[in-house]
Amino acid sequence: MKLSLQLVENSQTIQQEILRALLPECQKYMDNVINKLKKELPNIVSNAITSEPEYGSLLSGKLKFEFGIADAGSKITNIINHWITNIVYDYKPPVVSSSGIRSSFSAKLIRANFSDIINTSDAMVIDSNRGYELPWLEWLLLDGTATIVPQYEVRIGANSRSRTGYAIMVPSKDSWKVPDEFSGTIDNNWITRAISNSQEEIQNLLNRILQA
Repeated sequence: MKLSLQLVENSQTIQQEILRALLPECQKYMDNVINKLKKELPNIVSNAITSEPEYGSLLSGKLKFEFGIADAGSKITNIINHWITNIVYDYKPPVVSSSGIRSSFSAKLIRANFSDIINTSDAMVIDSNRGYELPWLEWLLLDGTATIVPQYEVRIGANSRSRTGYAIMVPSKDSWKVPDEFSGTIDNNWITRAISNSQEEIQNLLNRILQA
């Protein structure tokens, strides 16, 4: 007795059917990856920002007094929370293509020009009694070492007229600017340095969640 077999489907059709059968597992895997990314990436970004010297100086050091930020703690906390809660995730779920199963994801961390934050009240020192607003975050991140207040300087020391109680601006032959060690431009500032310094940790996170 002779037996003969005949394939009723071509190899491409069989391949597509196999891929479709695998698709639910791929979907489950990628959903798990994205959930872990959304859970852990904000912590990495936050820790990177708070590890830079600008953070400590704004809370209780030179920058707090230079800028005159009386409520620095709440302002900095609000700004960092804004950044980490507004990370934009772009996730394309797995789909079957002609050559396999495709999926992709990306995360956009912080706007390069900080346009979403620099004009908010947290990024300003607002003195209603004297009628002015000082855009301290814009000065810190974007204005580099440019002169900001001509012929004035900050004098550190206890003073009842100070917003922070410990510094006032007085006339001077010099001009005031952001201290050199903290000055930033759009390409090189507190936040760009923090993100750059976190690249290895972010890559380690991606390696770990993709291999899990």
